[in-house]
Amino acid sequence: MHAVSAPSSPRPAVVLACLGAQGADLNLVRSLGEQGVPVIVIGEYEFPPSGYSRHCVEYICARHFTRRPEHLLRVLRELRVRHGQALPVFPTADTDLRALVALHADLVGTALWVSASPDTVNRMMDKRRFAATAQALRLPVPTTHAPRTLQEVEALSRVVDFPVVLKPAHPTAWMRPGMDPTIARAKALVIDAPEELMRVCCRIAPHGLDVVLQDYVPGDDDLHYSVHAWIGRNGAVERVATTRKWRTFPVQAGTGCLVETVSVPDLEAESRDILAMLRLRGMVVMNFKRDACTGQFMLLEVNPRLTCNSLLLTRAGFNLPWLVYNEVCGRPVQAAQAVAVAATAAPEVWRVGLRYLNAKADFLAFRTLARQGRMGWGGYLRSVLRPGMVYRALDLSDMGPPVQMACDWLALKFQGSRRWVRSRLGLNGV
Repeated sequence: MHAVSAPSSPRPAVVLACLGAQGADLNLVRSLGEQGVPVIVIGEYEFPPSGYSRHCVEYICARHFTRRPEHLLRVLRELRVRHGQALPVFPTADTDLRALVALHADLVGTALWVSASPDTVNRMMDKRRFAATAQALRLPVPTTHAPRTLQEVEALSRVVDFPVVLKPAHPTAWMRPGMDPTIARAKALVIDAPEELMRVCCRIAPHGLDVVLQDYVPGDDDLHYSVHAWIGRNGAVERVATTRKWRTFPVQAGTGCLVETVSVPDLEAESRDILAMLRLRGMVVMNFKRDACTGQFMLLEVNPRLTCNSLLLTRAGFNLPWLVYNEVCGRPVQAAQAVAVAATAAPEVWRVGLRYLNAKADFLAFRTLARQGRMGWGGYLRSVLRPGMVYRALDLSDMGPPVQMACDWLALKFQGSRRWVRSRLGLNGV
């Protein structure tokens, strides 16, 4: 599809679909498309579910653009020529945000920047730099160490209190050829003993010991909270909203798979103060964990992008992608809020108690908890079979993505069954 938008039609928005985005691209497509914005999806792989949404007017595959940003640049330049104007580009995960930052100088006049400045993005995503900033500003963060050698890791293992959390210093630091897959896929690792810490770091060291070691904040996954913020170009925090994670996958150090909208005024007020000190712009999500022993909210990280479950915010009355779209396109913010009134009945109303479910990941989390004796079938079913659910894929008004995901799953199962049969018949080499 190569339709050029008419002068009176809304400017198309570009949504990036990268591997491991946890449905963030589909969330964005629906949030923008439901406000009448035509969406172009650029994916680094074929057939992402977001490309099958009724709101997607065009899908373009730019293979492996997170590793080869020049592929993305070429597509964005072609879109700039075809549409006669720069289009806003929305990243959906750390990897594609880093690709955009790498292209920043080349994107001037080609794409509209929707995130914080590249330097700010790098400062937030580099956990070593963020730890230094947090310490200088005396932010409520867990004690963080940045060992550079195995000798430094060994020395720390003798003095830190276990468990500890081991994280990549950069979001993609562990995504390197030859890295142990269980480490490469991890967002973070909870380490329970000095021997385990040394064993894991010895696996990482040949690929570059880009790690940070952080004190573990005690408490279960349901003590994780996220504060989502929209900060205008003038630096004013226009709006904040809070969600609570009930379960994450992987358990203890994963992404929220059952998330609920809540209201925590004290945490939101504290977040506004922190954002003012950090001088951020655009869309931000701040991840906190409430210490089970002290009750204090500890700031774990700040991401200058949308969360992977941003559709939950939209359904609850805070369509952050739509507001950012209007700001970067030069449309009056008041007009955007007026449209939001018509769509959600009131722009400032925040619906508490709405839940977002990534069904597959949440079921895997439940299985882990069940094996540990921490949850039974009754508690699990009560948590997911309730009104007010927003699903990662299922949307009766936009059935293309869930149908495509079901087809992909069936195709994978069929291929797996066929491989099993061929192996039994000794035909694998045929």
